[in-house]
Amino acid sequence: MDIPTSADVVVIGGGIIGVSTAYHLARLGAGKVLLLEREHLAAGATGMSSGLVRMHYDNPIEATFAHKSFPVFQHFDELVGGDCGFVSTGFVRIVKPHNLERLKANVAMMQELGIETRLVSNQDVKAMAPYMTTDDFALAAYEPHSGYADPHRTTLGLAQAARRHGAQIRQGVEVQGIQLKGGRVQGVHTSKGAVATPAVVNAAGPWGARVAAMAGVELPITPALHQATILEAPPQVPSPHLTFIDRINGVYGRSETGNLTLAATSVGEHDKVLEPDELDSFSHAPMPRIQFQALERLCARIPSMATSPVRPGHVGVEGYSPDGHALLGPVPGIEGFYLATGMSGHGFKEGPAIGQALAELVLHGRTEVVDITPLRATRFAEGKPYQGPHAYQ
Repeated sequence: MDIPTSADVVVIGGGIIGVSTAYHLARLGAGKVLLLEREHLAAGATGMSSGLVRMHYDNPIEATFAHKSFPVFQHFDELVGGDCGFVSTGFVRIVKPHNLERLKANVAMMQELGIETRLVSNQDVKAMAPYMTTDDFALAAYEPHSGYADPHRTTLGLAQAARRHGAQIRQGVEVQGIQLKGGRVQGVHTSKGAVATPAVVNAAGPWGARVAAMAGVELPITPALHQATILEAPPQVPSPHLTFIDRINGVYGRSETGNLTLAATSVGEHDKVLEPDELDSFSHAPMPRIQFQALERLCARIPSMATSPVRPGHVGVEGYSPDGHALLGPVPGIEGFYLATGMSGHGFKEGPAIGQALAELVLHGRTEVVDITPLRATRFAEGKPYQGPHAYQ
């Protein structure tokens, strides 16, 4: 299929951030919106996401993004159309004992934002999940309605909604250059021809630094692998079971279709850092060392998993920034070039609201859904990495 020769906005990247941005741009009347994906939708970090849908963060910006995105997952058919595979299981966040006061402060912060969350005792968690060991913490944070969703179905649903609003999506089209003139975006060069456009959104995920370099911009994004392990849940563990992040043992887990459990080591704990030239050639084969590490940590929280048969699982790549937060906003000195990359493992659950923020920025020069100024790409050069007031350590 041919690609248009011009567009009002070009979005680069077909993960949830890209399709959400295209959807909101088209919905808000941005004109001719064109999304370009070099492989297929959800081919990168999104397709290998663990799919957790929760709102617990130790900073207000990401908590707000997750909070504003949550209704989209809960009411996907009504708000977007289709089925994103959302399953409400309840969610528990367990922190290390020295972070207990920070946990209390962050729960209070999230409650002020309107997030339905509360502190629960270890006995409360034991009552909800008798299969869990709970004697190594006193309090945890609990979200009664959170859970997980299907990353592919979510992405495809948003893409179909974007098309219904008039956006065009082209898969198998690689952006190979960004044309600038007088400090302004003029267009993009692709494997299928040139597209004239005054606005480009870089939503290329782990490839975000490569796309930015086409415009002469250097981004501090480190690509790294993250592996998920799949187990058959034992009879003692119901399906679906409680979704959790356990920072004491450095593991998170959720149910998966077919009486399975997905588990992985903590997000941000890189399984393997990639060199830029490895991005297109890394092995997708699960690494036994990482698999056994995840299993050992999971069994420390759910002992009955020790006898569970193990499925292969999957390996994906994510792009991490130095402070573990996204790079969002306009690129200074290049009019019409916008960033929505470096999600650092948080993009899926925040994708609906991040896409709205980028659409607002492109159309109106500012964001309404949340102030993204602290996540500007220049913050590192300014010596102002982003951190919440009660960051976990």
